[in-house]
Amino acid sequence: MNKYTLVMLSVTGGIISGLAWTDWCTGLVLLFVLVPFFMIEDHLCVNRKRYSENAYFLYLLPGFVLFCIISLGWIRVVSITAAIGVILGVSFLLAFTMWLAHKIKLRTGQITGYVSFIAFWLTFESLCLNLDILSPWVNLGNGLSKDIRFIQWYEVTGAAGGSLWILISNILLTVILKGFREKKNRTFIITAIWLSVIIIPVLISFRIYHNIKQEEKGATEIILIQPNIDSYTEKFSVPFEEQLEKIIRMAESVVTENTAWILMPETIVDDPVNEDDISDNKYVGMLRRLANENPHISIVAGMVTSRPLTQKIETIAGNKKKNGGPDLFHVIYNSALQIDTGNTINVYHKSKLVAGFETQFSPAIGRITRKLLPALGGINRNYDIQEERVCFEHPSGAGKAAPIICYESVFGKHVAEYVRKGADMLFIITNDGWWKNSMGYKQHLSFASLRAIETRRPVARAANTGISCFIDIKGRISEKSGWWTSATINGTIIPESRITPYVKYGDYILNAAIIVSTLILLIVFILIPCFGKNKIFKIF
Repeated sequence: MNKYTLVMLSVTGGIISGLAWTDWCTGLVLLFVLVPFFMIEDHLCVNRKRYSENAYFLYLLPGFVLFCIISLGWIRVVSITAAIGVILGVSFLLAFTMWLAHKIKLRTGQITGYVSFIAFWLTFESLCLNLDILSPWVNLGNGLSKDIRFIQWYEVTGAAGGSLWILISNILLTVILKGFREKKNRTFIITAIWLSVIIIPVLISFRIYHNIKQEEKGATEIILIQPNIDSYTEKFSVPFEEQLEKIIRMAESVVTENTAWILMPETIVDDPVNEDDISDNKYVGMLRRLANENPHISIVAGMVTSRPLTQKIETIAGNKKKNGGPDLFHVIYNSALQIDTGNTINVYHKSKLVAGFETQFSPAIGRITRKLLPALGGINRNYDIQEERVCFEHPSGAGKAAPIICYESVFGKHVAEYVRKGADMLFIITNDGWWKNSMGYKQHLSFASLRAIETRRPVARAANTGISCFIDIKGRISEKSGWWTSATINGTIIPESRITPYVKYGDYILNAAIIVSTLILLIVFILIPCFGKNKIFKIF
């Protein structure tokens, strides 16, 4: 292969991989689309004298850039600057991850190399789930979110199991292709192993899909409100009081005597509600009147809230601002409120924030992002967060809901924490209007199906615009609204109490990958140089 062939392999792998995140292609293509990248790697290993150790990184980069353009290019509708930064950053990290495993393979051999590919990739996905500056949006397991019949075993492994499945499949296919090319006898055995790796999880998933049953009692009626307020025009030009009046009228038109919950989108009010004086707030009062007129309902609504601080804190990006006195500052939250006829108004603060738009990491970075990124709502706020998950429980016992705000629904581990706190249903409130009519809101919706499967909890999803819908415990979407339409959806879900292995044990696959990655790096880059390869391999 010449350099042009190598580049074309990279481009092919990148394009097909990206298609898994679109409507045009099943995510199951991920089971073989990394093979071109591994073919490049194999060629460089065989011809290592012709190439430097860094050549693999350079050949990977075009493919991963194309992958990110296709899967994440929708970010451009908010900010070209942000899109370029995200695409280049993620591409670099993905290429670096595979290149590092390539270096291990050159030093220790094929088996250790392939183990490194799997361990390092899964470790990177773990970092994406746990570091605020990264995002798990393109973790491989998420690419199967449209193919729910094939991934019902996510209840055991979480989305990381899908990533592991994809990586093993691609490595085995690469070995098979290499074996046929070199006419090795064991190739048919490896082919049988690969078929087993593909078919057995699929059969298990089909069996679960057709056999799993929902609880039979406790159906809860829920109303979803999708007001369809333009995030770029109406939201910050029309008074919030008028917007809230529209939402209340929509709710009043469909509420029945059986309605238990009314679910309203994220940040229906962006005029910060002071939590220390929350009962007297005019917006809260408007929703309280709706609850008093319908005492059987509990309202969950997204609002921006604040709390006063008595000590001056340096402004990072607008979240701590002076208000109410020379020494009084406020910290700002993106919050979900539970409002009913009870004396207490429950509040949950969003804890997984969108880097750059909802959180920055230093005053300097905050000043830069305010200049480069668009001001969503007039400001790139640096919201504060809540460390612990809390659930909203209906006063009459009609369910205990997890108040998940927008981006938080991308994090399986985060959602599982609500279930361990006793949530028997998942409420997702979001405003996907920022992403306009792009792939962004569609991908965001499909990830909610993964959370339903992982936790076996029904989902009610209310979006300002985007898609409002219900999702059952199999991940099936129903009664969904259209894009860019006002809608009220009246439906029922049945609270669930079962605890899945994933909820119980968490991301154990990713934790194991971190341990394996650490051992490999320790052995290859520290122990072997100090004591020699032969001595180390005798020990292990």
